[in-house]
Amino acid sequence: MLKEEIIKIFKSLGLDVEKYIEVPPSPELGDLACTICFEIAKREKKNPEEVAKELVSKLKIPKMIKKVEVKNGYINFFFDFERISGKIIKEIIKKGEKYGSSKIGKKEKVMVEFSQPNPVHPMHIGHARTTLLGNAISNILNFHNFKVIRANYINDTGLQVAKLVCAYFLWGENKEPEGKPDLWLWEYYVKFHEKAKEDASLEEKAREILRKFEFEKDKEIIKIWRKIVDWCVNGFKETYEKIKVNFDVYLYESDFRDLGKRIVEKALKEGIAFKSPDNTIVANLENHGLPNIVVLRSDGTGLYITSDLGMTVYKFEKFKLNKSIWVVSSEQNLYFKQLFKILELLGYEWVKNCFHFSYELVRIPEGKMSSREGKAIMLDEVVKKLIDLAYEEVEKRNPNLNEEEKRKIAEKIGISALKYAILKVEPDKQIVFDWKRMLSFEGDTGPYLQYALTRCNGIIRKAGEMEIKFSVKSLEKEEKELIKILEKFPEICLMAMKDLRPHYICNYAYELASAFDKFYEACPVLKAGEKKNFRLSLVYASKIVLENCLKLIGMEILERM
Repeated sequence: MLKEEIIKIFKSLGLDVEKYIEVPPSPELGDLACTICFEIAKREKKNPEEVAKELVSKLKIPKMIKKVEVKNGYINFFFDFERISGKIIKEIIKKGEKYGSSKIGKKEKVMVEFSQPNPVHPMHIGHARTTLLGNAISNILNFHNFKVIRANYINDTGLQVAKLVCAYFLWGENKEPEGKPDLWLWEYYVKFHEKAKEDASLEEKAREILRKFEFEKDKEIIKIWRKIVDWCVNGFKETYEKIKVNFDVYLYESDFRDLGKRIVEKALKEGIAFKSPDNTIVANLENHGLPNIVVLRSDGTGLYITSDLGMTVYKFEKFKLNKSIWVVSSEQNLYFKQLFKILELLGYEWVKNCFHFSYELVRIPEGKMSSREGKAIMLDEVVKKLIDLAYEEVEKRNPNLNEEEKRKIAEKIGISALKYAILKVEPDKQIVFDWKRMLSFEGDTGPYLQYALTRCNGIIRKAGEMEIKFSVKSLEKEEKELIKILEKFPEICLMAMKDLRPHYICNYAYELASAFDKFYEACPVLKAGEKKNFRLSLVYASKIVLENCLKLIGMEILERM
């Protein structure tokens, strides 16, 4: 509302100032500032201060703006929050869980493909980043009226699965999984790599199994292969259920291998690909500023890109997508450029609506993880550890709660702590995993946000019946700062959607929780006399916006901690 008001008054002068509006470094310099004067001064070779004064003299200032001040070329706006606070709080309470949302998506279909674990071992902590980023991006797009299809693409074809199948043939003795199936299968996967160091023939046996699965369509191999993949995916689904992440569709690489091969044949015929001396099929991309890439092996078996070509064509045609987003680590930046370029050369116009959401890896303090060597922190292990630690905190704070309630609260705190710790970091920054810092009830953490929300709920609960009151004659500094931050939420949501950046919501939520904390300490609510109902309304508005933030991030809402 505030930013839009400034944009509107400059528009009457024929100026678009949207990208020139910023928050001053301190409240003494105003609530918002406009910096367009520097751009105009540079273009017209004038002094920014003179340009600013000239512009201000022409502006029609609405009543909601108390004062406009020119300082060092900046135009600083001071809003009359006593006048507009009621309008802001009223809008929040009226819209409730829809506050901050928009219809900008117009129900366009967007597929967000994320998580994509290999069905050979449990998900490790690195998978948490794609899984939680994809989930949050889906929430944010859905909040803006996009029709989101959450997809999990399972790489169930390839040498890594063949190695697990080989291990099961050699040592599995037709056993059924004991315990969580993906964890049980991981033991065989690690064993294969340990034994392969001593026996080189194991690698060849795995390649033979892959050839029989893909090329010869061996029924026995296919039966065991499918069973092992299903076991592993069922294990993944247990983890997803635990961390409250859902998918609308599971796509399997093996279903698109044949379609991918037909697309490779088309690329070969059209001169987009060529056959190399060793009979591999190679996409010719060097003339387009990219390295060439093998799209089919010499023995006729496909690679990941073979299936990816088929799957991408399939999903755009099957689901009638307007856009598709792949949430995959930065290690695959080049790969996606190559994939999209091949599809562009093949004439698929929708490829311009294909986006790779790139993020950096999660590392453990010792360095890069290796699942095949058993050197990885598994996601299930992290979740259990966080819940156990959260339980200790709940026990300390609420010893009189019954056991079931303590466990429920601990689970919501622990899983939410993980989500916030992953999502608050900018995607292009690496995360060094440290679960000890995640559970603090102070500072920039998930529990701190949940605790701020429980404070809101506690005040409202103690108040009993409340009368909504939207405005007062004068505001304390902490009230004004809280209202300013609450007003910003729709703009933050829009930015998070446009830039696909969940950490914007995290940063905002922490700013809001911190402002509420200061308000809580400085401004009594239930003993505020004639201000009581206004402050209760402000608490209620804060509760609504905090809840909306947490839902977008995928965190749990708590009544008490």
